[in-house]
Amino acid sequence: MIRNRVVIVTGASAGIGEATSRTFAARGWTVVLAARSGGKLAHIADEIRAAGGVALAVPADVTVAEDRAQLVDATLRAFGRIDALINNAGMGIAGTVDTVDLDDLDYVVRLNVLAPVALLQAVAPVMRRCGGGVVVNVSSLIEAVPVPYMAGYGASKAALGYLTTAAAAELARDNIAVVKVMPGLTATGFDRNLLASGAGMSLEQLLAQANFVSAIPAERVAEAIWDAVRTRRSRRCLTVRDRLFRRVAALAPGLVSALLKAAVKRYVLPSGEPSRASVRRDLRDLGLMIGGGFAALAALAGGIWFWVKEHTS
Repeated sequence: MIRNRVVIVTGASAGIGEATSRTFAARGWTVVLAARSGGKLAHIADEIRAAGGVALAVPADVTVAEDRAQLVDATLRAFGRIDALINNAGMGIAGTVDTVDLDDLDYVVRLNVLAPVALLQAVAPVMRRCGGGVVVNVSSLIEAVPVPYMAGYGASKAALGYLTTAAAAELARDNIAVVKVMPGLTATGFDRNLLASGAGMSLEQLLAQANFVSAIPAERVAEAIWDAVRTRRSRRCLTVRDRLFRRVAALAPGLVSALLKAAVKRYVLPSGEPSRASVRRDLRDLGLMIGGGFAALAALAGGIWFWVKEHTS
């Protein structure tokens, strides 16, 4: 990759955005960091510059049109070009579909869906003048694998994924690649910024039930984003586990729906609080049952083999 290419990273003050900014800077790219937390942005930009990189911190709320325009204008004034845009800023929302606050859902859709589209619209003319570019929309595995009580978040990511695929076809003639990265459970501050809206289990309670699933570090997602820009191709799954979840959801939606209904009935009380049942304990017991079944089959096969040998020798 040519040094001094310019990338804008939104949501760059922590988690995936911070890791992505550092990854691109370490590989010679000029990084423009955008987020609402000006102090955190300035600190990260200072560290990048101290390590020999080039960075510009631009405090911005990407749901605000004036802030988006300022972000693009500041980038062009400082560096004169935009080669990549990483639409990473986003927020989760937890609550049942029948109780979620619509104002909360409206904000999450504006942040997770409309802001990335608006930024794509802002940078596309610049990229055309520069001969092309790459837009990476950071989606989530939840786009493909439904999760109860997180439907608002999942729907926003599914919409972003649909728009990404359409934009990729529309902008290909301009040498602008529009791709997506779909990380699964990642070790970030996502839960601290979650909007708890309406009834149902919170993300913390969902994660407590799903504690058999390990989170991947933000740096691994940053590497996937780097690879998406380098290859101009989407990275839909980052782990074998995520690939399996996605494949099952695509090939057997009826089975997934039945399992989700059974899971809600077993692990969630009518009040929305978690029941005493444990996913980890159930999986352990299921493993023992399967292991016991295999052991019994092995013993039976051994007995048959021994009987045949004794009576045919």
